[in-house]
Amino acid sequence: MGRVTEKTPSEKAESTLLAMKEFKLYLEGLEKDLSRTSKKYSNREIAQGVGFVAAGIHEALNYLEIVKKVIVKTERVVAKRNMASENATHSASPP
Repeated sequence: MGRVTEKTPSEKAESTLLAMKEFKLYLEGLEKDLSRTSKKYSNREIAQGVGFVAAGIHEALNYLEIVKKVIVKTERVVAKRNMASENATHSASPP
């Protein structure tokens, strides 16, 4: 069996952001395809149903963007705290 290495919180956040970016691209493509598909159908109910799905995907994309912003901001706060902690440790230790 291969060894599984533990990721730091920063590495986990980076992996999550990358996965979210790929998922966003997938959803954007799906949204465009559904939009085109809804225009092809003459049956109003089918076109309307496809339109609802496309609208739901659009909302999911909005939520993904919010989650991305939260992750990025949290990473910045953690990095600042770590820097402040390191600075405090270095200034408190004797030369």
